[in-house]
Amino acid sequence: MTVAVTLELRCQAGKGGELAAALKSMLPDTRLRQGAQRIEMVVDQDDADHIVIYENWDTKEDHQAYMAWRQERGDLDALGNFVAAPPTITYFDIADPG
Repeated sequence: MTVAVTLELRCQAGKGGELAAALKSMLPDTRLRQGAQRIEMVVDQDDADHIVIYENWDTKEDHQAYMAWRQERGDLDALGNFVAAPPTITYFDIADPG
């Protein structure tokens, strides 16, 4: 069953554009990972320092394996230079797929 995942990022003041550019360069690799179905980055219209990655994965385990891969590569540490608070990851069951 498909799982929806949100990764919410609160950037340091004025760093949203830089983080969005860094993420945009990383997302093609993300989309190629096992279990990845859909990956979208959205930026708050009223606060460019608030970014959410909306994702659909085959399983929660596929997403967690992907995150472990990013951690091993040091990508998550590098992104830490942009954020004001730890990212929030939430896993959702899709109750009505529309």
